[in-house]
Amino acid sequence: MTWKVSWTPQTNATGERGSIKPKADFNAKDDAVALRKAMKGLGTNEKTLIDVLTQRSSGQRQLICKAYQEEATGKTLVEDLEGDTHGHFEDLLVALATPPAIYDSQEVTKALKGVGTKDSVLIEIFATRSNKQIKEISDAYLKQTERKLTLDLKNEISGEFAKAILILAEVL
Repeated sequence: MTWKVSWTPQTNATGERGSIKPKADFNAKDDAVALRKAMKGLGTNEKTLIDVLTQRSSGQRQLICKAYQEEATGKTLVEDLEGDTHGHFEDLLVALATPPAIYDSQEVTKALKGVGTKDSVLIEIFATRSNKQIKEISDAYLKQTERKLTLDLKNEISGEFAKAILILAEVL
């Protein structure tokens, strides 16, 4: 028996993809103030962090980050999240507050570091991102490392796997 699978990524009117949709009555400044208050003083209000960061689209979260930095005298939301949360919870919140291309670039960098590569990370990123997203990742990687992503991939992976990943990574 042969299965025919047809899948089209779901993109809404604002161009967002994924399970988190834009919040209708969104106000970046209000969210930034709520996040700042949730991390100010002793203890952290994890519920507020979860409610805000998991219920805003990626684009909205980036606007919150900008407003947060303006409200928090230059400190970034990521810096405060790293200082006030820990473990996998911190990792998740930092990932949500980081622009997708920069986050993916950082993950590729980690996957290529040290002895061996974390092939599953490379597969996840290069097999699931659009050409536009891979171009943005490549640009972020160049800015972050001052090296071309494709050259680092060529130096770190080999064989048929390398050929396939490089085809996916070499966007026009």
